[in-house]
Amino acid sequence: MNKVNEPFKIDVDLKNQGKKSFTVHHRSETFDFDYEGTAVSILNNGDNSWSGVKGELDQKTINFIGAAIENYYNNLKV
Repeated sequence: MNKVNEPFKIDVDLKNQGKKSFTVHHRSETFDFDYEGTAVSILNNGDNSWSGVKGELDQKTINFIGAAIENYYNNLKV
């Protein structure tokens, strides 16, 4: 499997909710993870913005998680 598509872990400080860890899967266009027992998928819109595709997360939380995903890929050594 291509290293870019392997599952990876991120830690996100969600302000009022504290620090949370997620294992993110990127098998298609979406980034998929479990958020408090709910399957969630988010999509990078390609213009520094993120959208929720599956699951119920507010836009602010999606943005924090999306920023952590971007940070992971910016630091990925392939």
